[in-house]
Amino acid sequence: MAYTSEIEKLEKRWAENPKGRNFAPLADAYRKAGELDRAIELCKAGLERHPDYVSAHIVFGRCMIDQKNEAAASDVFRKVLTLDPENVLGLKMLADIAERGKRYDEAVEWLSRLLSADPMNGDAAEALARAKGKAALAAPRAPRGCRAPGPQGDPCTLGAPRAPSALAPRAPRAATSNA
Repeated sequence: MAYTSEIEKLEKRWAENPKGRNFAPLADAYRKAGELDRAIELCKAGLERHPDYVSAHIVFGRCMIDQKNEAAASDVFRKVLTLDPENVLGLKMLADIAERGKRYDEAVEWLSRLLSADPMNGDAAEALARAKGKAALAAPRAPRGCRAPGPQGDPCTLGAPRAPSALAPRAPRAATSNA
């Protein structure tokens, strides 16, 4: 495998200073080689010593994505943003996670923040346009005859039962005897 020599080099560097920050590149090499358990174990141990190491959190988040654990990945990338609120990779990964989860409005929010941090990012601008389009298609639509979905209880609210109209004919009342 092509990663073997790189992994060996990184393992040697990490062995020389196991308390340093060399764990993140090694963990990333393990991740790329498909050794997710080793990568995750190394990230967890290293982040205990270096909890503010943004690059290590990014590697850890990518491991979570590779494991198909998007909830954990989202938590990790949110942590990245607490450490670096304009981290372009953290913002992009959160937008991707939201889009895969069909949470297009959330993806729009992350991509808007990404473009605020990196206004010349053409890929993010294209992704934002796509996410806005998907969000618009996923938005609730007003029933026929309504201009827009109304508040709860309004006959134009999607799925709401229609209230009887004040103008609708009423059933005749039964006659009562006063005798």
